Amino acid sequence: MRRLSIAMVFAAGLSIVAGVLTATLMEGPYLAAQEASAQTANPADAATPAQEAGKAPTYADVAAVISKYHCTVCHGGTEPRAGLSLDDQKSMLKGSKRGPVIVPGNPANSEIILRLKGQSEPRMPFTGPPWLSDDEVSTIERWIAAGARE
Repeated sequence: MRRLSIAMVFAAGLSIVAGVLTATLMEGPYLAAQEASAQTANPADAATPAQEAGKAPTYADVAAVISKYHCTVCHGGTEPRAGLSLDDQKSMLKGSKRGPVIVPGNPANSEIILRLKGQSEPRMPFTGPPWLSDDEVSTIERWIAAGARE
């Protein structure tokens, strides 16, 4: 069991290093094309129930985005990176070792949004591109704007 845990941590580390190297070595036009393709609407990305009903997203809507990008590989479990756990709404509101990453009612000052948009470093997800689509970031922004409720 211990060997399996070590192998999983090693594989996650290699994935992060490979993502950083790839992003560093790629030339501007190729990276721009990758980002553009990540922003292109995907038919598999259906609107969330909250979007269809015109309601504020719930944590369940945000959790779907977190799950899609495997954010809890680094920011989950017993020892989340930087102390930030995205495992549940309460943990997200608690924040990281550096403090809150969500300011309920104020997405523009929420560090998580700044990182997702690349306005604060390092941009998340760390191994991107692909980055979150505008609609996915908007879902998280609207959730925070509505008070980041469960």
